[in-house]
Amino acid sequence: MSDRERNQSEIEHSKLRASEVGAERAPVAGVAAEAQRRIGRDLRLLYAGVLNQPLPERLTRLVDELAVQDRSKEGS
Repeated sequence: MSDRERNQSEIEHSKLRASEVGAERAPVAGVAAEAQRRIGRDLRLLYAGVLNQPLPERLTRLVDELAVQDRSKEGS
């Protein structure tokens, strides 16, 4: 068996093992959705303070300028 064939065989074997491991860890129905809800809630709690901060004036001006440009393109 050549080195190339041996390497290909090892890669295929590794893929098979990885797929078997993934199958063993497959979530039970409904668990993934619950995990997503929990992660979403935790992220909202973590970033609540940041979300409540006002935008910097420079960013506000930029957004306003872009809105004006967008409206002028729509009117054309």
